[in-house]
Amino acid sequence: MAKELSCGVELMRGILLFFNVLFVIVGIALIGLGIYIKVDDNFASVLNKIADLSDFSGQALGFLAFVMIGGGVFTLLIALFGCMGALWNNRCFLYLYAFILGLLMILELVAFIMAFVYKGKVTDVYKTALSKVFDTALQSNQTDVLHAFQELEKNMKCCGVHNRSDYGYPPKFPLSNQCLENPSSIGCSDAIINFLNKNLPIIGGSLGGVLLLELLGLIGAIALAVALKHAPDDRMLVKGPRGWR
Repeated sequence: MAKELSCGVELMRGILLFFNVLFVIVGIALIGLGIYIKVDDNFASVLNKIADLSDFSGQALGFLAFVMIGGGVFTLLIALFGCMGALWNNRCFLYLYAFILGLLMILELVAFIMAFVYKGKVTDVYKTALSKVFDTALQSNQTDVLHAFQELEKNMKCCGVHNRSDYGYPPKFPLSNQCLENPSSIGCSDAIINFLNKNLPIIGGSLGGVLLLELLGLIGAIALAVALKHAPDDRMLVKGPRGWR
């Protein structure tokens, strides 16, 4: 027969639905940003091109787009389970939602830690490795790599790995417009390091905020599932497919 949920359970349902609406927004934003990074001609895509043409080891930034798209899709699926569990009072969906959300939180915690660990290694990756790739391309006249590097100079407003002198005197390869018009520009390794040092804390802080939001969603899902389990039959109305008893 039709029975009503208690005010406390209804409140938990409302809070959980609110969190999942936020998860949907975050998921769509991650997918959109990942697609933008993938198709935009920014320094990450240029570094990826350099990596494809050489043995440069800093191509992880290009992989970021796929991670964000996959994370966005995964977040949308999690939000779907949460909404179905809350709307239908289905404990099965709520426990599945909590389990998957817990796994996602562990992965994000690892990423949160890695963001700050990686921050201390950017100098070695982008000074030593990028310099090696540039010098090899210059000595071997690898024009594809050098043209890709000059795209990086254009996007990052930099010149050479360290400065203009990396091209040699006289230049062993025609200078880019960026180097000709701004010969005192900083090196691209410094430009990338400055960019990452500025943005990695923001990325880490954003992950921390998402973790907090997901923790509240996890607690809400478990609390709602437990409340539904112990709610007396004369206080429960199951809307949609019947949940666990």
